Amino acid sequence: MPSGVVLEAVARLAGRDTTRTEADLQADIYLVLTSGNLKLDPTQVARLEVSTGDGTRRRLDVEIGHCVIEVKRDLRNVNVRLDAERQLAGYVAAQSRRLGMRYVGVLTDGTDWYLYHLMPSGLTHIASLSVNNASVDAERLLVWLEQILATHVAVKPTPEAIRLRLGASSPAHLLEHASLAALYERARLIPEVDLKRQLWSKLLRTAFGKAFTDDQNLFVDHTLLVLTAEIIAHAVVGFDISAAGDLTPSGLAQGVVFSGAQIHGAVEADFFDWVLHVDGGPEFVRQLADRIARFDWGHVEHDVLKVLYEEVIPQEDRASLGEYYTPDWLADRVIASAVTDPLNQRVLDPACGSGTFLFHSVRRYLAACDSAGISHAAAVDGVARKVFGIDIHPVAVTLARVTYLLAIGRARLSDPDRKALSIPVYLGDSVQWEQRQDLLGGIDQVRISTTGDELVEGGGGLLFGDDLVFPRRVLRDAGNFDRLVNSMAEKVLSPSTRKNADLIAPVLRQFGVHPDDAPVLSTTFDTMRRLHALGRNHIWGYYARNLIRPLWLSEFDQQVDVLVGNPPWLRYSKMTAGMQERYKDLSRERGLLTGRLGGSGRDLSTLFVVRAVELYLRPGGQFAFVMPHGTLTRRPHDGFRSGRWGGDVAVQFAEPWDLTRAPTGFPMVSCVIRGQSRPNTPRRMPAKVLAWSSRSRNPNMTWEVAKEGFTTVPIVLSVLGDDGLPPASPYKRRFRQGAVLAPRALLFVEEASSSPIGFGAGRIAVRSRRTPFEKAPWKDVRTLQHTVERAFVRSVHLGETLVPFRMLEPLRAVLPLDAKGVMDARMIEDYPGLESWWSEAEETWRAHKVESDDSSLLQRINFHGQIAAQVPTGSHRVVYSKAGNTIAAARLDESQSIIDHKLYWAAVSGIEEACFLVAILNSSTVLERVRPLQALGLFGGRDIDKNVFAVPIPVYDAEDGNHQELVSLSHEAETFAAEVDLSQVADFKRARRILRQELTRSNLAQRIDDVVARVIPAMENDGE
Repeated sequence: MPSGVVLEAVARLAGRDTTRTEADLQADIYLVLTSGNLKLDPTQVARLEVSTGDGTRRRLDVEIGHCVIEVKRDLRNVNVRLDAERQLAGYVAAQSRRLGMRYVGVLTDGTDWYLYHLMPSGLTHIASLSVNNASVDAERLLVWLEQILATHVAVKPTPEAIRLRLGASSPAHLLEHASLAALYERARLIPEVDLKRQLWSKLLRTAFGKAFTDDQNLFVDHTLLVLTAEIIAHAVVGFDISAAGDLTPSGLAQGVVFSGAQIHGAVEADFFDWVLHVDGGPEFVRQLADRIARFDWGHVEHDVLKVLYEEVIPQEDRASLGEYYTPDWLADRVIASAVTDPLNQRVLDPACGSGTFLFHSVRRYLAACDSAGISHAAAVDGVARKVFGIDIHPVAVTLARVTYLLAIGRARLSDPDRKALSIPVYLGDSVQWEQRQDLLGGIDQVRISTTGDELVEGGGGLLFGDDLVFPRRVLRDAGNFDRLVNSMAEKVLSPSTRKNADLIAPVLRQFGVHPDDAPVLSTTFDTMRRLHALGRNHIWGYYARNLIRPLWLSEFDQQVDVLVGNPPWLRYSKMTAGMQERYKDLSRERGLLTGRLGGSGRDLSTLFVVRAVELYLRPGGQFAFVMPHGTLTRRPHDGFRSGRWGGDVAVQFAEPWDLTRAPTGFPMVSCVIRGQSRPNTPRRMPAKVLAWSSRSRNPNMTWEVAKEGFTTVPIVLSVLGDDGLPPASPYKRRFRQGAVLAPRALLFVEEASSSPIGFGAGRIAVRSRRTPFEKAPWKDVRTLQHTVERAFVRSVHLGETLVPFRMLEPLRAVLPLDAKGVMDARMIEDYPGLESWWSEAEETWRAHKVESDDSSLLQRINFHGQIAAQVPTGSHRVVYSKAGNTIAAARLDESQSIIDHKLYWAAVSGIEEACFLVAILNSSTVLERVRPLQALGLFGGRDIDKNVFAVPIPVYDAEDGNHQELVSLSHEAETFAAEVDLSQVADFKRARRILRQELTRSNLAQRIDDVVARVIPAMENDGE
């Protein structure tokens, strides 16, 4: 808590008292800097009215360390702020030249604070802070200033400290990112830098498919993350990473000192050391290391690198790539259940991410060593032979390697008897997507292609001999292979003019290479030398060592005893076309594409687990994976649940864990599947599961903290298989989903101001209907405004215009529809108003849609003929809600309105059939029957879709007394619903809730439920 003196000063600064002078503001800022417990070092003396030292009479208002603070009375005046920015730019440029290092500027009037950084293009605004309430904002201001000045030391690296000091919104991160982005702009055309980005892009495209965009900002973010992690790795083992230490920037980025300490594979030359190739890059690494040196990395109790990754990469970017890292408490429990004999079991996480499962596996092994009295040196030697990780994400691999070091700890690493250590975390493709094209060159050889579209556009540019080929025999000793390739890569850099064969011969003898293998490796070395001559070599040794590692682990004598992890949840629709074909081939061969279902509706996680078991798990070995909850119950995963996965690959499933009520931090509900590899003797996944629940909703806890709030109980789930479904209702075929009317900013409208003399018959002025709920990029597009023909402004019903037994006021949208259906571009041109609107809408659509979507806006709204099916249509329709954990239904007795994709609709024979269906769909009875068939979301059943028709709703029969009774009750409910006042209720979800409560209170809901229960017999629970 700030002191009273500081609180009073901040209160005066926030007050914007017009009688106060700039000198008064400077004095209070000086008071905050000197009394705010910022822990300034002797070089960071706060000074007022400091001469710029450039021979002029200009003075800096406040200088502290390498920061100048320019003070103005009120920055709300735009001209004042612009003048102040020009003045500050001169100060910062002059001080940067004088000091020869980064110098930043802050502009403030005491209430608003702006941080600036000098870029090649000029002074650039980086971050802002507003101070309005001293008691609330004083601490925020001190933390903000501390980030800029980098004053605190020995900071404990807790998740909160990481977020505040290194997270994406911290001034420190924003400054580092801006500096690094400017460096990359200067370096991006250097051939080796370009190659590294291409290889980075290839790996992430393999991991994330269409969801990955080769974005420069993301590459810069990843570079910053990796450099940060690599610097942390040095600190973890005890090196002084501050400016007072002996480590050079290139040493920090390439891990030179680790080799001297006989620690291999922790930090090495990789895709992200490009920063060393550009002027100013080494200085950037030095400054970054100084900031990281403020933390105490000697004792870390959790996966801080996961926290750092999640803080730096925006949540929406992680979500789009399907990146969901496992919370500490869950990884702890999975490892505890799967690793039952840590001293004797070899453990692999084939999708290790930032290393959370590795952290707990390493800690479990080391704890067992302590209990057995095994020395620190022997424990370190043993753990690298027992716990392995693979990931295809180059950033994740670096983070996981540092996490591995953190898990071992400084005390063990510094043991004088410790032997050479190779960190067994590898960059590689665990699924081995490209095994037929890229890796397997034959029984006795493994090859890495350096050309062609499979790897990088343009490849190495060689006319022949482009592959790096390695005899399989040299892979048998993993550590020896790594050191062999390292030595080959170092020899490549030799300026010697000796023949390549003579240059590499001593290395081959040193590593005891078999005479039959020497010619193959000599040829590979020759290729590496020619790649180097073209400026495209440096990365290949790193790439080859890592890409081959999954193949080594899949050798029969290298297979592991335990597989654990959280595989990628990449949806089929997000895969590239090539990945989709390969996915279907691999899945079909393994019995994962069952029944009539193809790839849609599935994700990569189940195939990933099958491939991991097939390739890396010895017979009798255990596995435990965190998976989407649908794996337990949904029909597309029935083949996976069978446990028979093609050939002799089979598993016996153990009791899964249901995590529906557990805090995971995932954007969807999840589970843990567990079992054992049993070739040819499968056992189906049981429907009985262990349900975990917690009183806490915070996922960021260790198990020690979380365990008191957890309970576990066995439950039985309803599981849908190909042969376990009741007969579908005949209505299933009659209902279809509405049209995808998006982006709304280009289609939905409200009436604009009218002209004093009107617009002529049949025309109306409209503009885009904008809402606060729009998402990027559409929230930033220009508002359209045109005068269009009234015939093309159609009423539209969406989820928000539907409540039980009642349609609310529809929205309106400009849609190119006539009496016969969807108009084509030529027909649109015949109507000037519609043509003006639609041409601008199409232009905006083309400018902002995702690159992979080649459709026009007209094609988009008629996807699968969803809008054409509605024109023309019958006068009586039934609509019901697609999404949510309850069902709302109503009838529509006109044919002009269009139905949006958040609703399902069907034309019916008349009012009586419509009332019959509406009563059934709104009933609690049907909801309870359909609930076990729903996919689960974070807040219960996720979507209704057509699952409702798995309940055998019969066709309306006018002769059936129960059916007639439902029609009568439905009429009564419609009249009742129409009289409920919802005019003051803005949220449609709340409106639905109010109406259901009123229907229950009136006893109408119960009367309807009683009749529905007679009409639809109870379904038996599937006890698979």
